[in-house]
Amino acid sequence: MDTKLELTVPSFRKIGLIAGVLFFLISIQMSPPDDLGWQGWVVFSISLWMAVWWITEAVPLAVTALLPLILFPLFGLGDIKSIGGSYASNAVFLALGGFVIGLAIQRWNLHIRIAMRTVQLVGTEPRRVVGGFMIASAFLSMWITNTATTVMMLPIAYSVALLIDKEGDGEETTKQNFGVALMLGLAYSASIGGMMTLVGTSTNVMFKGYFEENFGFEINFIDWMLVGMPIGVLLLIIVWWILSYIIFPCKMIEHEGIRRVVNERLEDLGRLSVPEKRTLFVFVVTASLWIGKGLFEPYFGGLQLNDASIAIFGATLLFVIPADWSKGIYLLNWDDTKDVPWGILLLLGGGLALAAAMNDFGVANWIGSKISQFENVPTLLLILITVAMVIMLSELMSNVATLTAFLPVIVVMAIGFGEHPFLFALPAAFAASCAFMLPIATPPNAIVFGSGLLSIPQMARTGAILNIIAIFVLTTMCFVMGVAVFEIELGVLPEFFEMKSR
Repeated sequence: MDTKLELTVPSFRKIGLIAGVLFFLISIQMSPPDDLGWQGWVVFSISLWMAVWWITEAVPLAVTALLPLILFPLFGLGDIKSIGGSYASNAVFLALGGFVIGLAIQRWNLHIRIAMRTVQLVGTEPRRVVGGFMIASAFLSMWITNTATTVMMLPIAYSVALLIDKEGDGEETTKQNFGVALMLGLAYSASIGGMMTLVGTSTNVMFKGYFEENFGFEINFIDWMLVGMPIGVLLLIIVWWILSYIIFPCKMIEHEGIRRVVNERLEDLGRLSVPEKRTLFVFVVTASLWIGKGLFEPYFGGLQLNDASIAIFGATLLFVIPADWSKGIYLLNWDDTKDVPWGILLLLGGGLALAAAMNDFGVANWIGSKISQFENVPTLLLILITVAMVIMLSELMSNVATLTAFLPVIVVMAIGFGEHPFLFALPAAFAASCAFMLPIATPPNAIVFGSGLLSIPQMARTGAILNIIAIFVLTTMCFVMGVAVFEIELGVLPEFFEMKSR
């Protein structure tokens, strides 16, 4: 089976490499539709090329994201300066600042202390242990990447699972259920936690950047949390209950060995160190400015606080504040930035550049007009279909690439139906983080699958159930919370979006 995979995956990528270029070359030779125009048709052809390469991962995702810098100036779709602005947008710098702050939290092991304290508080009953690991994983993923969170939490969770397997009370099946529930809970909560803040995952930043770049509509950090937190908490509760009570019931007598494992990790960390305290200070200051900038602005002499500038401010402090003044050691050194996921930043920039071109040259409007045949379909059903489509695509390709490719179309579709774009786009953005079925869908899934404590059928069966639940939860919650936070009204298109879409 391994040999087959080794042959199949590279072949699939080679096919994608050639197919992307062929699609572009063939389509560019065709006459553009009467209602689009030649430049719009070129943008559409380029988007096809990029979509094929993103779906097949024929080349690294970040490399595909560089194509607008090459092709747009070549076909007169803008100069390098205007196109390059998308790669240095507020959204990109917000993500950069968030990544750097996350590196500092990891460097000084502050994330491990937070996680262990959380697990320690919930108790040692296995269902509570699953819940404790999920809470810790979700909280950390609000601020650092879900990949880093899962990599950090896995060894601890794995030790606990083995401990229960060897020494725990109960039947063998029940003990195995605990291990599977713990692994899946860890992966799923890392993805869910990323939904809750703007810096939690790149799709959130992509969503924010798209509406700022194309509509000048700013999404505040606190506004996102007001929607994301209730959704995330509800999904965490549902996932925990389904895992530990329904699919993998793991009711057992408390086992003090779990507490011993957690206490040993805390003892290894020792008391809260000076670098940890100072890193925690920077984190609290940055998060406070993000969340409460509206309250702080009057005290800054009329200065305007911006999420991106706050992120860079927090990141800069980490290079200025010393961890040990006498030794000249700072909370972060520039060498630490080698671990920043620079490819994600390029992917965000390329996605924003493509989305802007699709709007500027009428491609999004043209695609949206082709969907007008569905105007008699109930709005709620269309939203459900949109959310389901994004979730399914995210199982097979990068969630950022999925949202990048479809967000302009989703927005124009909503505008074409006379609906607030957030009614369709907001649940779609959250849906990109709900790929629960396959190990290849997202790094947390792949990482816990590598533990050997669960099988692909177990993950696929559980993920399929959770995906279906997520479709309805996201559609319902985004509408309810969107009405409250973003003043969404069913059947009403704000004049602002109507004007910008022309």
